[in-house]
Amino acid sequence: MTRELISKTTRNEFRELLTGYTLHEIEMIFDAGGLTPRSDHQQTVSGQRRGLVEAYYANIDFSSAPDVRKLLAVYEEVIERLRQVQDRVGNPEAVDSTIEALLRRMARDGFRYVDGRFSTDALNAAVVHTPALVQLTEESIQEHVGKARQKIASGDAAGAIANAYTLVEEFLKQLLRKTGTTFNENEGDIRALYKLLAGPLNLSPGGESLEAYLKAILGGLQSQISGLFEIANKASDRHARRYNPAPHHARLAVNVAFTLCEFLLESRQYQQNRKRQGGAQ
Repeated sequence: MTRELISKTTRNEFRELLTGYTLHEIEMIFDAGGLTPRSDHQQTVSGQRRGLVEAYYANIDFSSAPDVRKLLAVYEEVIERLRQVQDRVGNPEAVDSTIEALLRRMARDGFRYVDGRFSTDALNAAVVHTPALVQLTEESIQEHVGKARQKIASGDAAGAIANAYTLVEEFLKQLLRKTGTTFNENEGDIRALYKLLAGPLNLSPGGESLEAYLKAILGGLQSQISGLFEIANKASDRHARRYNPAPHHARLAVNVAFTLCEFLLESRQYQQNRKRQGGAQ
């Protein structure tokens, strides 16, 4: 039997903590990892909140590295939210004790918690390059952007920004895999991922063979990546929000994600065509 990377005991501890949140908050927290609940899940635990968490768990393969990475993003969000309320409650020691208990449980499963991120050697060893969130087609980009725009229409601007960020992150990782570029599968910073991809796709604005206007455009792409990183960290459901984004800011983030992914896809195809025709990359 394949070993589960996160034990049932640990999952239950996080589940019990999540019963202190509203149903909407639980949905927002799991959305930070790009996870969805199983629609046909038959509830076997008491309470709506426990049942909702278990419905999300039912859609996760706990022996799969890609699935577990998404759940780790959820657990990182839980820890971040606890830290955010620590200074605003009458008993911060109790919150600190809760955080320590969760981190100890994760440590028993082999996870380290550094700078707000969980990591483990076992997870790195379990990496299998299966199809991820985004397939490299224009249709797939349109599909995921469409879902983000639906969230904007329903009033969930923060969720739309989180979806836009996840789209770009997973798209960059798939391109890095397809170009044979070595990278850290746990890396969630799209600025670092884009920097790695700039070489194989000839996207560095410092390239000597590039015209000045192309250098300016490529420099603008780097700025867009940085801007999307900042707004996703401060105004999305990926972490505890510092402010609630306006709908037009969410639309901007989604449109930036669409433009970036479309351009990267075409750049990849262009490089492939040149290679087939015997041109230099």
